[in-house]
Amino acid sequence: MVEISVIVPAYNAEKYLENTVKSILKQTFSDFELILVNDGSLDKTPDIMNALAQEDKRITVINQENKKLPGARNSGMKVAKGKYLYFADADDILHPQLLAFLYQACEKEQADFACCNFVAVKEGKLPEISYFDEPEQFFAFDNPLEYMCANRKKVSNNVWTKLYNRNALGELLFFDNQGVEDLYFNILALKNFSKGVFVPLPLYYYVLSSVSITRSDFKYERLQTHMDFYLEIKKKLSDDVRLWKKVKQSIINRSFYDFVKEVSKIKDSKKRNELKSRWVPLVNRFIKDGIIGTEGFSFHKRLKLFFFLHF
Repeated sequence: MVEISVIVPAYNAEKYLENTVKSILKQTFSDFELILVNDGSLDKTPDIMNALAQEDKRITVINQENKKLPGARNSGMKVAKGKYLYFADADDILHPQLLAFLYQACEKEQADFACCNFVAVKEGKLPEISYFDEPEQFFAFDNPLEYMCANRKKVSNNVWTKLYNRNALGELLFFDNQGVEDLYFNILALKNFSKGVFVPLPLYYYVLSSVSITRSDFKYERLQTHMDFYLEIKKKLSDDVRLWKKVKQSIINRSFYDFVKEVSKIKDSKKRNELKSRWVPLVNRFIKDGIIGTEGFSFHKRLKLFFFLHF
């Protein structure tokens, strides 16, 4: 059995995949398997995967029909043999010490997961990578979900800054709620975890692709997915009212307000008003039912939300 299973789903990632994989193969920690999941790509992604697998025996390739990101990650999890699981995106770059430091932190503290910081970089603008001295200490904490609520800059929404103990995850898989799959997975995982550990180093490079979704492409389905997510989290935390209140204030309400800002900035007034006409009635119902609210909002945010809902 290997210590870490690294899972990388890819869909039409021919432009980025090789660089991502090379950053994984150059890790200073070597006791890992790399599972590449070709999620129904229509470009040269599967050819690149197969060529890389021929060069390094640690690589396993899975080919499947398109199941989207959550389904592709689940396919990797089902064949993973590692004590720990790590997920990377197919267009990003790992610092060469990422696996080593996260693994050391988990083992030293006997933690259910370890997390680190990340750096957002523009495509083609990756900074020169230098090696870090080993941290003098790792920062361990109990009650991971509560800690996440209180320390959003240390424990972020994503999965690619985290190394998970496979046994601690139990039977948890990713749900088909693309757009919030990372946050949903983390909330459910951390709810059941007993201990986490933070490595205070930026060990992951999140590449801002030149191909991005513009506000003009904003679709109502994206709003609906998040509203469904809010409702589902409230149900999952129904047995712990105190924890739900913390998650609602620090995670749910913030996520909701980010969408208020995003919809407000849509320049096409017809598009913006169409979205609001469908979304606002649902927002009002969720506020009435206590699923979203203004806890933690400043006066300015409360005022902006009032005008958004009524004008």
